[in-house]
Amino acid sequence: MSATQDLRLPDADDAVLPRIIRRRAAERPDDLFAVFLDGEVWTNGDLARRVWRRANGLLDLGVERGDYVAVWLPTGKAALESWFAINAVGARFTPLNPAYKGRILQHALNLAQSRILIAHVELVAELEGLSLPHLERVIAVGASKDDLVDSDVVHWDDCASTDDACPPTVDQLEVWDEIALIFTSGTTGPSKGVRCSYLHHYTYAENNFPPEIGDKDRFFLYNPLFHAGGTSIVYGALQRNASLGVAPRYSTDTFWEDAKKLGVTAGYIFAAMANFLRNKPESPDDMDNPIRYALLAPMIADSKSFAKRFGMDVYTVYGSTEVPAVVRSGLNPDDFRASGKLVDPDNFEARIVDQFDREVPVGSVGELIVRHSRPWSLNSGYKDMPEATVEAWRNGWYHTGDAFRRDDEDNYYFVDRIKDAIRRRGENVSSLEVEEELNEHPAVHESACVAVPSEHGEDEIAAYVVLGEGMSVKFPELVVHLQQRLPHFMVPRYFEFVSEIPRSASSKIQKHKLRRLAITAATWDREAAGITVSRVKLTQDV
Repeated sequence: MSATQDLRLPDADDAVLPRIIRRRAAERPDDLFAVFLDGEVWTNGDLARRVWRRANGLLDLGVERGDYVAVWLPTGKAALESWFAINAVGARFTPLNPAYKGRILQHALNLAQSRILIAHVELVAELEGLSLPHLERVIAVGASKDDLVDSDVVHWDDCASTDDACPPTVDQLEVWDEIALIFTSGTTGPSKGVRCSYLHHYTYAENNFPPEIGDKDRFFLYNPLFHAGGTSIVYGALQRNASLGVAPRYSTDTFWEDAKKLGVTAGYIFAAMANFLRNKPESPDDMDNPIRYALLAPMIADSKSFAKRFGMDVYTVYGSTEVPAVVRSGLNPDDFRASGKLVDPDNFEARIVDQFDREVPVGSVGELIVRHSRPWSLNSGYKDMPEATVEAWRNGWYHTGDAFRRDDEDNYYFVDRIKDAIRRRGENVSSLEVEEELNEHPAVHESACVAVPSEHGEDEIAAYVVLGEGMSVKFPELVVHLQQRLPHFMVPRYFEFVSEIPRSASSKIQKHKLRRLAITAATWDREAAGITVSRVKLTQDV
C-alpha cells in the first residue's frame, strides 16, 4: 500500500495538481484544456509541455521544494502557467491581488518569505520603497527584454527551459502537501495566509460543483486566482476532465458576449455581478447563451427569475478560503435565504454553537463550526500565525466566525458575520487595515469602519472619523489619501465626521453601535459626489 492509499484519501494521481495534468496529458492529450478570448487554445498535451518547460526553468533559477513563490498577475495564460509550474517543482503558489500596494503588499510578501516574485511589468514599480528582506528576484511578465535594466529583474521568456520532460519533483508530491498560500482578510489584524493542501482543493472542487457538471462542461474563468473561488474553478475543471474558458476579468458589458465566444457552460457569479447582469434591460436574446449552471454566492433575492430569464440552473454554497464548501443548495432552490444542506454528511460535521462551543437549539443563532473525517480536507492553518490557528481550531473544530441557524429539516441559513470583516464586490476587507491607513492622515485622530448595505448586494464601507483637535480636512482629500495606499475595493464609499468612537468600559470599539447609525444626513457619499475609485488597469493581458 502506497503512502496515499489510505481508505479515506484519494490517490495522489487524482488529487495532486501537476500529477492530474500529467495523467490528463497521457490519457486525453488532444482534449481541450483551455480556450482564450484571443482565440488561442491549449490541449491537455499542450498544457503539460508548457508547464514542464516552465517548471524546469524555475528549477534552473533555484526555486526549491517548499518555497512560497509569489505571483502578482491578473487571470490569464501567464498566471495559469506560473501556478502549475510552481506546484510541479514542489513549491507553493502564492497569488497576490494586483490591487495590493504599500504596507499590505509588504506584509504579504514578508509573511510568505517569498524569494521570487512573478509580477506584471506594470506593477513592479509598486515595490519601490518597501522593506522586502526575503525577495531576491523579480520575474517580469509583459515587458520587452530591452525595457528591463534592473539586473534583479528577469524576463518571463527567459524562465522557460527547452526541456519539456516532467520534472522528478512531481512524483514526490502527496495530497497533504501545500498547493497554495491564499491571503484572506484579517478581521482584527493583518491579512492571514491560509495554508491550503492539495486535498483541501480536491475537497473544494468536489463540494463546490454539483455532480451534473462533468467532462462535457467548460468552466468560465474570469475570477481572480488570488481567491479560492478562482483556484477552485481551475482545479474543478482538472478534477472533472472539463475545460476552461478564460477571460482576464469580469465585465458586465461583455459578459454574455465572452460566454458565447468561449463556449462556457458553468460559472461562479458573485451576488453583486448577478445584480449588475439582472439590472441590464431585458432582451429577447437573454436566453441565447451557453451557460447551464451558475453558482450564485450568495444567492440573490430573485434568483429564480434570474435563472429563468437567462435559461440556466442556479445554486449556492457556503464556504470560505479556510473551509471548502460545507453546505450546498439544490438547483433553483425555493428559499433563496438558505445556504443549503451539508454537502457530504458522511464526512462533514457541522454544529451551531454559543461562545462556549455549546450547541444551541434548532432555530437559534450561533457560530458555525465544522470538521471533516478525512485528514487534510480543511485548511492547514495560518502561516506563521500560531495563535490565530489555535484560536480558529479550538476544541478540534474549525470556527468559521459566521453566524448561522438551522431549521428542523437541516437547512442551514447564513445570518451575519460575527467578525468585523466586510464583504465588498466579492472581496473580503479588513476594517482594521482601512482604519490604519485612514489614521495616518495628519488631520485624523482615529477612525472606525463598518459594513453598510449596498444596493448591489453584499456591503459598502462606511468610515466614521474623529478629527484631531483644531484639525480640518475635506472628504475628497481623505479619498485621495486612501487611494494612494489601499486597493480600490478597500476605499470607503461613505464618510462621516463624529465627535467620538463609541467604546465599551474596557475601551473596545463598539462597532455594533456604528452599524446602527447607518447612513444619515451627515454622511458623505463619494459616489453621489461623482468620485469613483477605479481598479488597477493593466494595459496588457498576459
